[in-house]
Amino acid sequence: MRARSLAESFARFTLAAALAAGCSGSSDDGGSGGEAAGTGGSGSASVSSGTGGTTNPGSELGAGTMSGSGNSSERYETGLVSRDDTPYVLITNGWGPGFGSHTVSWEGTSFTVESMSGTAGSMGQPASYPTVFCGRYSVREVPDCGLPAPSASITSLRTGWRWAKNGNEGEYNAAYDIWMGNGTQLRGYLMVWLRDPPSYQPAGQPNSAHQGVTVANVPGSWNIWNGMVNGLPIVNWVRAEGNDSYEIEFDVMDFVRDAETRGLSVPGDTVNAVAVGFEIWEGPITNLKSVDFYVDVN
Repeated sequence: MRARSLAESFARFTLAAALAAGCSGSSDDGGSGGEAAGTGGSGSASVSSGTGGTTNPGSELGAGTMSGSGNSSERYETGLVSRDDTPYVLITNGWGPGFGSHTVSWEGTSFTVESMSGTAGSMGQPASYPTVFCGRYSVREVPDCGLPAPSASITSLRTGWRWAKNGNEGEYNAAYDIWMGNGTQLRGYLMVWLRDPPSYQPAGQPNSAHQGVTVANVPGSWNIWNGMVNGLPIVNWVRAEGNDSYEIEFDVMDFVRDAETRGLSVPGDTVNAVAVGFEIWEGPITNLKSVDFYVDVN
């Protein structure tokens, strides 16, 4: 589905929004995110070869019925897709000033960055962030996906993601982007990085008190970075460099509670959106794939 009418508003909005949700790793403050103290960990059923992982007992990954497909080289393409009849939106999202070109294909919540060229912006902005999401995110709200939802009303907010690097070793992450707010207004960000690239870092600073930590009910260990971007708080849980996780399932509220327990809570009483994708600082990228993604709100 081509939505050129969104392109102008997306172009105006996305630089601030995506930079805030993205990273600050310019060539001056870059370096290896893995230099932070503590060790990373491999997520449940992750595999070092990056082939997408294997299904865990009771996992919802790999079992969804996908619908809605497309292929585009447009910088700001959107596609309405679904998984098990729950609607999501795919955005190709070549938002960064260093964006060159890309081709993205999708079916349901699975998408492939078939090709991509670009460079990081002068302030360390990624060239692009191809993304699939549920909720109020960027310029659209997904109808009937279950988000936004007040935190107090959520019994569980299960999500899962499987992705495959397919030989891509370069400057990109694989990250959840969770927007917190009041349902209409954005108040802050939680990000969960399953891959930390060699030369770019999360927004904020490494929190020396919270390195190599675990999160209740979530596999693996994490290095926490936190700070402010565009006047809004952000908390990042990051796998140590070289310890990529290619598959994970968790309750988003466990990360919300973890931040609160550590005194790093983000303001807002509502989970506005849950998104996954690849922040890509530098090409070329070929056949980087998001294999499966779901959000289940109860």
